[in-house]
Amino acid sequence: MNLNRLPKSKTVTRDRILGVAETLFATKGINGVTTRVLAETAGVNMAAVNYHFGNKDNLTIEVFRDVARRTAKRRLDSLHAIERAAKEQGRNPELEEIIEAFVDAYVNEDDSRSGILLAHLVLKHRVNPTEWTRAVVRDELDDLALRYVGALQLAAPHLSEKAVHWRYHLMVGAILVTLSDDGPQSRMDRLSGGLCSPSDRLEFRRELVSFLTSSFSSGPSKRR
Repeated sequence: MNLNRLPKSKTVTRDRILGVAETLFATKGINGVTTRVLAETAGVNMAAVNYHFGNKDNLTIEVFRDVARRTAKRRLDSLHAIERAAKEQGRNPELEEIIEAFVDAYVNEDDSRSGILLAHLVLKHRVNPTEWTRAVVRDELDDLALRYVGALQLAAPHLSEKAVHWRYHLMVGAILVTLSDDGPQSRMDRLSGGLCSPSDRLEFRRELVSFLTSSFSSGPSKRR
């Protein structure tokens, strides 16, 4: 669909549906949102959803492709700034600043909804991959992952390329598992007696960056 040829009112309707879908997917998950609920929340009829997107699957793909693209740009912009500053100072990028920039896409104050949606996308791809999750991850996130692996290799020269790849994927897993343990049923909150809660985003981010930085700072694992 050529958006430039749509009347302004229809473009506004389309954008409103996308915005509502983002909010609902972030709070209820993909499977917890029906087309009827989505249309009612957006203040449109179901025919409008189908007119602009064909069906819920197409809308879902568009929402998550947009989220993946936005968050990838955010992380790449941060990485460029880190690398530029390091070059000007005649040093390699530091581990903590690279990891902080990577975590920022998932846990931040100004666009927390996108972080939750990104986690939903990657979790769905890991647990129940589909053709569309494969396409979105391949097209929007694979190059980003390799850029960060390369930056982490520079910041952690004591690690082999193999070790950095391992730890990159373990880093993503740690972020996703902790992000998914949120809300009133949080196991972390329950087991810690309320001492630790993923809903405290500032503390969550601080502890996550500290943990991940330590994991890349240590040497290669020894065979036993």
